[in-house]
Amino acid sequence: MTLSPADVALADEQDTERSRAAFPWWGWLLGVALIFGASVLGVRLAPPGSQVAIWWPAAGLSVLLVLLVRGGRERAAALGVVFVATALANAVAGRPVLVSSAFGLANTVEALVVVAILLRVGGPGFRLRDLDSALRFTGAVLAGAVAIGVLAAATVVVFEGGSFFATAAFVAASHAAAVFMIAPFGLLPPAIPVRATVVEMVVQGVALAAVIVVVFHPAVSLPLAFLPYPVLSWAAFRFPIRVAVTETLLASMAMLALTIAGGGPFNHSTLDFTQRAALGETFLVTFAGFAVVLAAAQYELRATTRQLLATSRLLSGSLVEASVGLLIGERSRAGELRVIWRNPTATALLPHGSGRRWEGELADAARSALADGSAVTVADESRTLTVAANGIPDEPDRFAVQLVDVTDTLRLQAATLAAEREQEAARTTRLDLERQREDFVATTSHELRTPITSIVGFCELLAESDALGDQEKAWVEVIDRNAVRLSSLVEDLLTLGAVARPAGALAEADMDAQIRDVVSASSVIAAKKHIDLSAAGHAGVARAEPADVGRILTNLVANAVKFTPDGGRVTVTSSTGDATITVVVADTGPGMSEEIRAHAFDRFYRAPGMQRDAVPGTGLGLAIVAELVERNGGSVRLDSPATGGTRATIELPRSMPSR
Repeated sequence: MTLSPADVALADEQDTERSRAAFPWWGWLLGVALIFGASVLGVRLAPPGSQVAIWWPAAGLSVLLVLLVRGGRERAAALGVVFVATALANAVAGRPVLVSSAFGLANTVEALVVVAILLRVGGPGFRLRDLDSALRFTGAVLAGAVAIGVLAAATVVVFEGGSFFATAAFVAASHAAAVFMIAPFGLLPPAIPVRATVVEMVVQGVALAAVIVVVFHPAVSLPLAFLPYPVLSWAAFRFPIRVAVTETLLASMAMLALTIAGGGPFNHSTLDFTQRAALGETFLVTFAGFAVVLAAAQYELRATTRQLLATSRLLSGSLVEASVGLLIGERSRAGELRVIWRNPTATALLPHGSGRRWEGELADAARSALADGSAVTVADESRTLTVAANGIPDEPDRFAVQLVDVTDTLRLQAATLAAEREQEAARTTRLDLERQREDFVATTSHELRTPITSIVGFCELLAESDALGDQEKAWVEVIDRNAVRLSSLVEDLLTLGAVARPAGALAEADMDAQIRDVVSASSVIAAKKHIDLSAAGHAGVARAEPADVGRILTNLVANAVKFTPDGGRVTVTSSTGDATITVVVADTGPGMSEEIRAHAFDRFYRAPGMQRDAVPGTGLGLAIVAELVERNGGSVRLDSPATGGTRATIELPRSMPSR
């Protein structure tokens, strides 16, 4: 079984996800009990007349607890547990309160130093997954050992008058050994399958136990401390990292117990109990550290090997299943070509019945491509192939050939080119039609101005004449009203067909005066519908054509009044920004749906409801507003608030005073 890079990444992600889960309540209880019990055991292991223990398993358990919890608050709580449990254990074992508190603080600082270094160099997801992480873990453990050694030695010197350097070295070794043995269980990476069987693991375990018994038996005085290392390497190289770490812990505890019982190579008659224990602790530090580093390095090698195998299989599978025809050819002395390997795609592209001997048009193309170094195209009635060939280094008679079927690609390119030509022709036609339409609209509108002006003028004269009766004057009024509407339509068409002026040619428009004029002119129509039409705010001077501004405001206010029911309200609010002037025309009408707003600025667009209800209009008002606003370098938008009505917002560039 192998793991691909994607499998490893998924396992890492799942491992990180599990690590985010809150630490269970029973874990806290178990942690307190184990740290307290291990601390009491450590105090009991202190040599007679000494204030420090031979081995301090609580150090490893403390670091393990802080590593297992997640989050700043949980880590702070775990450090508090370490302080309370270790200080209380020292007090229960008979040590003074101040000494117990000092030792508890020292244990807490050690755990804090180790975990802080690991989190800083590797982040919350730090794991013993490679040699680099193992070396960083070793550095963190040694840093924590130095910290606990200094603090514990200072405590002993202050309260007991003991030796600082001897105590510091002894405490550092005993704590480092415990952390090396126990803390790795909180840093294990995702499991990777191994080839070792259970039988092999049992055989290795028995062998390691036998070596430990031989080396550390009280009857053996030979310096054979090196013998467990090769057997431990067996586990680190062959077994899962979890098995290697577990075996290291059990073996270390067994060797420590045998050393305390008087066995092993460190129990010389010339050494006292403390010196023998110190040598044993130093040996355990190197033994456990060696196991952690070797197991992590082997884990990295195992993971890298699996990734390489997965990549190799992926590449080989890609070559076999590639859509490109690949083949390896060989050239004889006589110049004949033979195919010695080909993938399924190449088999399908070669002529039917082609054997190992390669002849024909494709073979000639391969010779030419191999000689010139450039691809050769071979085409027939049904398909087109590109043939590329290159020599194989250190194989002068062999070469590689790539066959690519470009038939569909060429057809697609031809179709794309034809579509682009048709699109260009359609664009040219559309532009020509647009120009003709604009010319027609402009010419027709100009031609209509003169007769319309005459009609309006003579209607005014007829309306003032006393020779007409009431019936005739009513007819004249109808003619005048429709002539005015026709004149307005002509002006709209001319506005839409006008050429945009450059921004530098814009004049200045007094927005406050424009708003007052438009509101005043529309107040008569608003009063007929009992609509409250009002203006508020201050706008200042805009950099825009005054005539355009007047037409913009007139169209917006007229629309608002037209579609606001009797008794409603229309407000014109203005404000000045750093570079723009904003005017908002809001009404209490029925509002606009999103679909209507999407087409509101389209030319000649009228909402379905307006057509159904026969509301007069040409559908050019908002289109003209958009055209004029854009022409003057501004923007316009529509929205319908949840409270109802429609709100039109225009923004125009503000005129800046010259300096």
